[in-house]
Amino acid sequence: MIRILLVRHGETDWNKTHRLQGHSDISLAESGRRQARTTGAFVRAQNPAQGHVSSLVRTQQTFAEFGLELQPQIWDELREQSLGEWEGAFAAEIRDAEPENFEGWRAGSYTPAGGEAHADLQARMTRAFSDIVRSTAEIAPTASVDLSFEVRTAVVVSHGAALRVLFEGLGLLDRRQFIPLTPAAVTVLDIPLTSGSVSSSLPNAGLDEEHDDDAEARAIRELTDAQIADHARLRLINLSPELQNPG
Repeated sequence: MIRILLVRHGETDWNKTHRLQGHSDISLAESGRRQARTTGAFVRAQNPAQGHVSSLVRTQQTFAEFGLELQPQIWDELREQSLGEWEGAFAAEIRDAEPENFEGWRAGSYTPAGGEAHADLQARMTRAFSDIVRSTAEIAPTASVDLSFEVRTAVVVSHGAALRVLFEGLGLLDRRQFIPLTPAAVTVLDIPLTSGSVSSSLPNAGLDEEHDDDAEARAIRELTDAQIADHARLRLINLSPELQNPG
């Protein structure tokens, strides 16, 4: 089985003042670094063997605070949605000046001038996610903190809107009922490689005892984007650092 840990970057000063960031390359605030360190304890416990970040510095700084001995791969495709002329503006100002456009943007039906369309964002995030899932064929399974068998685990640090659109594209949520991801929150997606049931109460989850890692790796490399989307299962969503460490 494959497990992907998807983390939103930690808080920036622009997040604190509700400015729209998009592709603007804003560094973490000190509060964001603390959030990332808290989330790092959860991430380390999952024993990821592969890391991926966007080409914006706030995701790379978040990953660095996890304390992993991994060099992450950097992806332009994991960047936040470009907001064109809106970048740097305060969200409340845009909402008051362009209420219909602002609500349309939140609904995925409006694109700010010079920005990136919802459909384009969803296409690149879904494509990158599928490539990351297939890349787990190159890593060995590691021990799981909550499962009775080893899994191939990778951690991805991206952005709030980009991840929300990815989850929507995978058919895992309805954006009309979704509460936005909070800074440094982690979401866990599992991708089982069997269409049968997976049990937490049976040895090796009820899967074939004669497990062949090489055969599994070949099967992972051959997964199509459609198969990955069909098999993806939401195990945990939006676990914030504040919930991980209420103190």
